[in-house]
Amino acid sequence: FLAVLRYGAPTRPVLAGTVAGLLAGGLAATFYAAHCFDDSPLFVATWYTIAIAILAALGALGARLFVRW
Repeated sequence: FLAVLRYGAPTRPVLAGTVAGLLAGGLAATFYAAHCFDDSPLFVATWYTIAIAILAALGALGARLFVRW
């Protein structure tokens, strides 16, 4: 998603990177949850949220460093 943002020239790259990270984390969690039937609700609520937050932070950092125009 960050590669696509480079061509869009966002005016607020950190916010755009955060949204890209949230989107990537949400898509990854959706595909993983669709194929893994052993997860308890507490596991999903805890670890999926942590993983998505980490991807959002990495997206913000990556956009700050790589998405410039």
